[in-house]
Amino acid sequence: MFELNPNSETPLYLQIVEQTKLAIAKGYFSNGDKFPSVRELSRNLLINQATVSKAFKELDRQGIIETKAGIGTFICFDDEKINDRVDEINKKLQDDLIEARYLGISLDEVIKMYERAGDYNDC
Repeated sequence: MFELNPNSETPLYLQIVEQTKLAIAKGYFSNGDKFPSVRELSRNLLINQATVSKAFKELDRQGIIETKAGIGTFICFDDEKINDRVDEINKKLQDDLIEARYLGISLDEVIKMYERAGDYNDC
């Protein structure tokens, strides 16, 4: 499920974060599902546990996972954190639309661009 690219400019821990989000978007994980442990993911990906731990901290910060001591790590959406992220995306979209208008890109063209970018089934 996770395919890391050690040659990418994106740090490995952020690749894990992004691929976790993609896995959720594709339906591989749902709210409440068990998520691999740091040790398990580290072993499967053949990377340092500290790198995976850093990814877990970021996933927790974004309200995507929760680790329960002695029980495990689970996909657990924190509504407040998720709503904050939605607000951030809204702001980015507004900025993108302003930039698109400045560049002479029509709203229809922007919509087509987002539709193409949103086809994550090919990822």
